[in-house]
Amino acid sequence: MTTPIASLVRRYFSAYETKDRLVLEGMLHESFAFSSPLDDRIDRAAYFARCWPNSRTLRRFTVEKIFEQGDEAFVRYEAESTTGKKFRNTEWFRFEGGKLMEVQVFFGRDTRPALPAAATSTTTTRRNEWPATAALFPR
Repeated sequence: MTTPIASLVRRYFSAYETKDRLVLEGMLHESFAFSSPLDDRIDRAAYFARCWPNSRTLRRFTVEKIFEQGDEAFVRYEAESTTGKKFRNTEWFRFEGGKLMEVQVFFGRDTRPALPAAATSTTTTRRNEWPATAALFPR
């Protein structure tokens, strides 16, 4: 019996929430590739070196939508950092034989409530404080 793709995706995010690298290592295929606006098809070793340390800064993932077809899924989620900042991303997952082969991340935006239009100086400060989701992931 195969595990539904949505369950595998949720297990992936759960590994980040629980800081359980062994679970994630067991999910990734040896030929795993990861892409984001900061990474261009990095391999499994580079993924664990660059991306896994970010698990320290991530508290929670709330999966809002999963669209799956065959061994692929698009997922929209809201993530919350340990400092309380929230952001929304979309990710594409591709599995093969129950193992995660590829993830492509599309960065979203800060999901704090919008500021009133009259708060222009505050808006500028907010943009400088939170230019993109990438701000959470220093290189």
